[in-house]
Amino acid sequence: MSSDTNLLPMVLTSYSMPHAMGYLPTQAGAPCPEPITEFALIGLAADAGLAGVEMPLSATDTASDDALRALLEAHNMRVVIDCMSLLSFDAETFRGYLRRSAAMGAKVVRAMISGLLCGDRRSLAGGWDAHLDAVAARLREALPIAEDLGLCIAMENHQDATTDDLLRLHEMVGYSTAYGITLDTGNPLAVGEDPVEAARRMAHLIRHVHCKDYTIHFAPEGYRLVRCAAGDGVIDFPAILEIVHNTEHAVFPGIEVAAQQTRTIPILEPSWWECYPPRPATDLLGALQILWRNGRPQGEPYSSAWERGKDSSAVRKEELALVERSIAYFKEISSCHASMDKESKEQSQYGID
Repeated sequence: MSSDTNLLPMVLTSYSMPHAMGYLPTQAGAPCPEPITEFALIGLAADAGLAGVEMPLSATDTASDDALRALLEAHNMRVVIDCMSLLSFDAETFRGYLRRSAAMGAKVVRAMISGLLCGDRRSLAGGWDAHLDAVAARLREALPIAEDLGLCIAMENHQDATTDDLLRLHEMVGYSTAYGITLDTGNPLAVGEDPVEAARRMAHLIRHVHCKDYTIHFAPEGYRLVRCAAGDGVIDFPAILEIVHNTEHAVFPGIEVAAQQTRTIPILEPSWWECYPPRPATDLLGALQILWRNGRPQGEPYSSAWERGKDSSAVRKEELALVERSIAYFKEISSCHASMDKESKEQSQYGID
C-alpha cells in the first residue's frame, strides 16, 4: 500500500482513453481488441503514483462492485464515479446508481446536464431553459438521497453550461449542500468564457476538476479546440489549481485528455448566440485574448490518430502517450510548487521577506 504522502493528489480519468477503455471504436468501426478494464485502470493509476481513479460503474456487471472496492482499498485509492446526463436515467435507476457509488467509497458523483457539445444548443428540443428545469427537478429528487449517503452530485460544465447556468442550478435546487460542480478546465472556452475566471466564480462549489488542456486554432466559424497533453495547450493550470485548493473542500482533480473529436466553437454564427441570453461583449474578452495570444493558423494540421482513421494500435498508443505526458506535467508543476513552498518557509524562518 502506498503512503498518501508519496502520491500525486490527482486521479486518472477513464475517459482520457476512450478507445483504449473500449468506449469508442476506430473510425472504421473496430473496437479495441484488449480494452483496459476498470481493474487495470486502477493498476495504471497506482503504477503512476496517483491518488485514485475516475470511472463509470458498469450498468450490467454489478457483481464486480465489491471486487473493485476491495482493489481500491488495497491501493488506498480514492474514486470519483462518472455518470452521463441525469436525464438519461429514470429517477429510480439514478437513486440506485448513487447507492452503488457510495458503497464503492465515492464522495463525488460527476454528472452532466446534457450531451451537447461546442456550446451549441440549437439542436436541443424544447430549448435550454426547459431542459435546465427538468435537470433541476431530477436533482431535487436525488440530492436528499445523496446527502444521506454522504455524496456530492457535481454537475459538469460539459461544453453546454455557462458559469451562470451552474450557479443558477444551485439556486434552483434550494442551495443543497449535496450539490457541487465539476469544473472541466477546457470547457469554459466552448461557451466563450475564460477558464481562470470561471474557476474563480465557481470556486465555492467546485468539488471535482477535470484538468484538460486544448490547443486553440482559428476557424471560419470561430475557433477549434484540439486535444493535447496537459501543458501543451492554453490552459493556465497553476492559476486554476491554486483557486481550487484554496477552498474549503478537499478536491482531488482528475487528469483528463480531451475527447478524440476536435471541437469547433461557432461563435461567429448569429444563430449560435440565439440560444443564449444577452451578455456584455466584454464577457468574451478572456476567451478572445487566449485565442489571439495562442491561436494557431487555420490551415495548420490538427487531427488525432483517431480522426485520421488510423488503426486500433495507433489510436491506443497515442491515447496512452498523451496520458503519460499529462501525468508527467502535473508531477513537474507539483514538484515546483513544493519547492517554492519549502523555500518560502525557510525564508520566513530566517526573517527573509
